[in-house]
Amino acid sequence: MLQVEGIDKSFAGFQALSEASLHVHPGSIVAVIGPNGAGKTTLFNVITGHLHPDEGRVLFKGEDITGVAPYRICHRGISRSFQLINIFEGLSVWENVQVSVLSRRGMILRAFASSRGLVQEETQQILEKVGLADKMNAPSVSLSHGDKKVLEIAIALGNTPELLLLDEPTAGMSPEETRTVIDLCRELAEKEGLTILFTEHDIDMVFDIADEIMVLHQGRTLTQDYPQEVRRNERVQGAYLGETC
Repeated sequence: MLQVEGIDKSFAGFQALSEASLHVHPGSIVAVIGPNGAGKTTLFNVITGHLHPDEGRVLFKGEDITGVAPYRICHRGISRSFQLINIFEGLSVWENVQVSVLSRRGMILRAFASSRGLVQEETQQILEKVGLADKMNAPSVSLSHGDKKVLEIAIALGNTPELLLLDEPTAGMSPEETRTVIDLCRELAEKEGLTILFTEHDIDMVFDIADEIMVLHQGRTLTQDYPQEVRRNERVQGAYLGETC
């Protein structure tokens, strides 16, 4: 579904990515791991069109999307969440998801009119899917940190993506909240057929859920393989000497 080939990206002389490569098969859950500064978020920004690479290309379902505008990539079936929570805190939980659905349907201007009756069924289904239906009328600003992260996933689902990118989805969560997100990701992959690519520092979570793991170090891809192979890879062990991997 996704093929990232030989991506280079530098900022004022700093090489953030160097020949980084990645592949994601349909219906799989793939993790990208690496220490802080490894280039994980930069890689996500290149994939989603927020950054244009200096070299290399990104293919989605065989089509070159390198440098395509983020909103066009979103419309083609790729959605993402961010490290920092990115929701409309002035809106309710329901309205956050509804705006996403309206946007996909090209009805966003109607969100500023009387829109409560629009896309009700689809909005309800998404909230039930992520476990937030009982909080649909709550102001999103009042949610716990974990629920805000889940709401961000719900907003991404409003685009009916085929590929979902999650940038550190469990950052700052309690163990219970982390388990909720793990279970949600599994359910989305297994029952909905959604393909998931995520970055994460919680190594236990990574090895618990990922079908494959790509290891990024100093902007380069060290390896991409099954979790058990990554665990015993000597290059990974060397790169993470002193790390928790």
